[in-house]
Amino acid sequence: MAARLPALRHRDFRALWIGSACSSISLWTLLLGNAWIVYKLSDSSLWVGVSTFASMSPYLVAPLGGMVADRADRRILVRVTRLATFGVTVTLATLALTNVIEVWMVVSMAFVQGVIRSVEIPSDQALLANVVPISDLGNAVALTSTTQHGSRAVGPLLAGPLLATIGVEGAYGISALFALLSFASVRRVSVSSRGGVTRLRDVSQNMREGMAYIGRTPEVAAIFILVFAHCSLTMSFDAMLPGFAETRLHSPSGGFTIMTFGVGVGALVGTFVLAMTTGTGRGPLLFWTAIASGVSPMLMAGSHHVAHAAAGAILMGSSQAMFMALSAVLLQEVVPDNIRGRVMSLYLMSAGGVMAFMNLGFGAMADRTGAPILFFLPGAAFVVITLASLATGPYLRRIYRTGTAAPAAA
Repeated sequence: MAARLPALRHRDFRALWIGSACSSISLWTLLLGNAWIVYKLSDSSLWVGVSTFASMSPYLVAPLGGMVADRADRRILVRVTRLATFGVTVTLATLALTNVIEVWMVVSMAFVQGVIRSVEIPSDQALLANVVPISDLGNAVALTSTTQHGSRAVGPLLAGPLLATIGVEGAYGISALFALLSFASVRRVSVSSRGGVTRLRDVSQNMREGMAYIGRTPEVAAIFILVFAHCSLTMSFDAMLPGFAETRLHSPSGGFTIMTFGVGVGALVGTFVLAMTTGTGRGPLLFWTAIASGVSPMLMAGSHHVAHAAAGAILMGSSQAMFMALSAVLLQEVVPDNIRGRVMSLYLMSAGGVMAFMNLGFGAMADRTGAPILFFLPGAAFVVITLASLATGPYLRRIYRTGTAAPAAA
């Protein structure tokens, strides 16, 4: 096992990895609780979309978090953000326990959590490259993706029964517990690192350095464009799930939990398999997981029963998580450490930022058109885009063939 998962040999990586796993479980449990309580209070997919938008919209300014990650001690940042997440979850749990929780409160705290994550994620990704040697970086990124995406299964598994019995306060309590466990784990990281930002107030100059790197590295830019299309068309479905479960599957609480769990199980299995085989056939796998990422929501659109929807959710989770993990591995292997925080924060902005707007839009449209058509048409569009990238995109075509991105330009 150690030979197949070499990153686990490093103590600091293990501490960061466990902390990332607990943080991700905390996040997905929180998001599950937010979506459930907002839909229960408002009976509207639009308001679920607003809540999701609030949690993701700060990713649009994630490059500011990336600058912080390239200026401050990354080890300290990952600790502080974990404590801040604990504060958010305790606040929501208290509001629910005292029975004063309202939609605007959930949306407000979701926004605060999004701001925290916009600093936490670039800091985590930048520090990750410092706790393992370059030879083990691909495996470290894949393992981290396993915990980040696979936690979508653990969150519903823990919170789903509580939502159906105790209520949302149980889900928030679980989220708070895992936020605290995450802080305890990252405290054990001893490696300290900083990027190349010397003055935070030089915002434009700092951001130009990150954007200039992407601009002069065509294959990196091509990955950014494909990820942007992938996240906007295939991964912006969270706001539609509660309404889809109620109106299409006729199973409001159970169907929602099972679909969310299915996405997580698929992501967990897919990224773990990827971690065990990192470096083998990555290029073709990137292409085929992109195709599957588009096909799977098309299959979801035809679901009329919970079992069918669960199967579609598993395929969605596995293909989408593997695609995102592969794209992150390709970037982490070539991005210089002095601008790593800024480049990976731009990656977060191009992925999570667009998902914020698309979730909001899909949530609003789902109340009028229904979710199935919003699963089918965007999925089909991404399949077409992926096929076009193979036929007309020389940089992506090379990545599909070799499984590597070109080194940074001088």
